[in-house]
Amino acid sequence: MLGGRYLLQDRIGGGGMAWVWRAEDTLLHRPVAIKVLREEFAGDEAFVRRFGQEAQAAASLVHPNVVHVYDVGQEQGTHYIVMELVEGETLKETIQRQGPMPVGRALQVAAAVARALQAAHKKGIVHRDIKPQNILLTPEGEVKVADFGIARAATGTTIVHTNTIIGSAHYFAPEQARGGFTDVKSDLYSVGAVLYEMLAGQPPFEGATPVAVALKHLQEEPVALRRRRPEVPRSVEAIVARLLAKDPAERYQSADALLGDLRRSLEEIGEPLGPDEGGEGEVPPARNGRHLRPVKKRRRRIWPWIVLVAVLVVLGVAGMKAFTTWMAVPQVHVANVEGMSLASAKAKLHAQGLVPAKVGTEHNNAKAGTVVLQSPGPKDVVKRGRVISLWVSSGPQKIVVPGVTNMTEAAAKASLTSFGFVPVTLHEKNNQAQGTVVRQSPGQGTKLIAGSTVRIWVSQGPGATQAAVPNFVGENYGTQVQPEMTALGVHAAGITYAPSTTQSGTVLDQSVPPGTQVTSNMTIALTVSEGPPPSGGSGPVGGPQQINFTYTGQGTADVQVWIVDATGTNIIYTNPTFSGSTQIVANWEGNGRIEVYVGADGSTVPNIVYSQPLPVQGGAISVQ
Repeated sequence: MLGGRYLLQDRIGGGGMAWVWRAEDTLLHRPVAIKVLREEFAGDEAFVRRFGQEAQAAASLVHPNVVHVYDVGQEQGTHYIVMELVEGETLKETIQRQGPMPVGRALQVAAAVARALQAAHKKGIVHRDIKPQNILLTPEGEVKVADFGIARAATGTTIVHTNTIIGSAHYFAPEQARGGFTDVKSDLYSVGAVLYEMLAGQPPFEGATPVAVALKHLQEEPVALRRRRPEVPRSVEAIVARLLAKDPAERYQSADALLGDLRRSLEEIGEPLGPDEGGEGEVPPARNGRHLRPVKKRRRRIWPWIVLVAVLVVLGVAGMKAFTTWMAVPQVHVANVEGMSLASAKAKLHAQGLVPAKVGTEHNNAKAGTVVLQSPGPKDVVKRGRVISLWVSSGPQKIVVPGVTNMTEAAAKASLTSFGFVPVTLHEKNNQAQGTVVRQSPGQGTKLIAGSTVRIWVSQGPGATQAAVPNFVGENYGTQVQPEMTALGVHAAGITYAPSTTQSGTVLDQSVPPGTQVTSNMTIALTVSEGPPPSGGSGPVGGPQQINFTYTGQGTADVQVWIVDATGTNIIYTNPTFSGSTQIVANWEGNGRIEVYVGADGSTVPNIVYSQPLPVQGGAISVQ
């Protein structure tokens, strides 16, 4: 018996922080669930104080999708919370039992969790530990979120007590993984991880240890949802991708915004959103409680009804005409712009009569500025004028290299590996203790992409100072190779620049093979990339040029005019129903080409019919 009224009956569960008991409230004669803190937490006074404060705040949160907290207390060092008893199973148990959930049901569960968070966030309560184990499903299909306020209390020193608590790393937001500030957007990231698991049957990231999983949240992108489950609609994949954005500014900014997109996706697949948090409306009583008196019947006039019917008929006809006009808007197959630059993607979608809109950026291995996701997706059929949402890569996320000099070789490798780098060991004679890291490259504080190589030089003990030459090929001469050569005490005998498809400044060759033992003041000759040669047509550099363009074919055609130059591909003219002649002003940078595409009237999928270097000889193009 706890608190003189709660009779413990059966232990029904437990986690890293507490055991959960089924109990009876002998005062109110109702079943309850009681969470009893483990001993290691009960002895932490700071934690217990925070725990009580947060649980009291959670008790003020009353919502159909929240497990209600009834009471908080302690008895002889035993701290406990009394909660609503929810019959059923956790969402984690459901996924483990049946695998991936139907798309509609997964969206309904996510919407219920979003409604719970919506209510909590309005009260200033952030959950901080949304995970399938904290989401309860009743046999009647209700969804309840548990443990509001408890996670905040556990974010102090107590988080290191057990691996079970750190196990929530499968659903941590990146800012939580690095110990940074958390807010409502951190909860929404966790909703994204849970929704991903409901649809894919597994979390977005997995690893051998909680730390490994947390690092993946910081450094990696999850496997695209539709690769794991192709039948998931692209609109749903886009919702999950936005929820799991590394940068909180690119996520949904509120549960309200998330609910709006969940509602639209459910409507697309013909599923209801689920029960609202509100109750039934009330029937208002008679005004002032007085009864209505009977009124004498009067003869009704017919002509107002005739006028009303006539007006309704006219409006109905006009409405049908407007509806028919709306339905007559041409449809197009959405072009695939994933992998294109944002500018090129916008131009291609504009050419189809669509409206491209950049809605977010995310760290991705794709080149910065490249479109990595679109919704609606490629080949989807939509009406002209439809907004196409685009997510753009901000490039791979860079991580700060830790300092490992003066560590042992094993400790240095472990540290670099934990940050996501690949350590490469070189040995040299040195007066420092054998097995000690004497220097590293790149140095501490350098920012590199996860998976990059970090070299460490390990002392072989006293002797003439010698060092192994690293492999410079593929590294940037200015930012990487020069500092390494300075550290080695060697010099560049000379640099030869050569055109290459690799990025300008990249080392292509070195005169001394990697692994060669060198002494101070030795020289090494390098070959460095000056970047790719100018691309495009063979015409002179420059612009603009005014071109008279004429289509001599029968009827009208879908015409696009493209410029391919040093900046990429740009559509300078488009007309899905072109005929006759027009004047076009062509601008280009570097050597360029002009290309004309002509297809069937309104096809938006034209064929190339003309391709010549710029400028156009004679300033006129005629195609049929």
